[in-house]
Amino acid sequence: MSYIVILVFLLAIAWPVTTYPLALGWLILLPLAFGWWVARTSTRLDEEGVRVSTWRYRRTIPWDQVKGVMFPKKGFARLVTVDDDSLPMGGVSFHDLPRLSRASDGRIRDPYSAPAPGDD
Repeated sequence: MSYIVILVFLLAIAWPVTTYPLALGWLILLPLAFGWWVARTSTRLDEEGVRVSTWRYRRTIPWDQVKGVMFPKKGFARLVTVDDDSLPMGGVSFHDLPRLSRASDGRIRDPYSAPAPGDD
């Protein structure tokens, strides 16, 4: 979905940039920078742990180092480690909690899901 926003932005600035290329040519850098940011920011869960990637760094946090997930009022979810570090989880919001729980094989619990029969 973010790439569609970049395409619409490119179309919106196409006319001014082609009309005044010397004055407004720098505007092409904005959608390119946003596209780079979208491509670079991600969160992946697998058997080894959580791979968090931002525009500045990429880190893999093993499951035994994961304390939980925090959902601030604004922005992406944040992964909290046992060292109380807080890392942004790009592309993950509160509405992704059920998918996050399934992808982590229950390591990150969805508090709103019904417990399985026999679970206490």
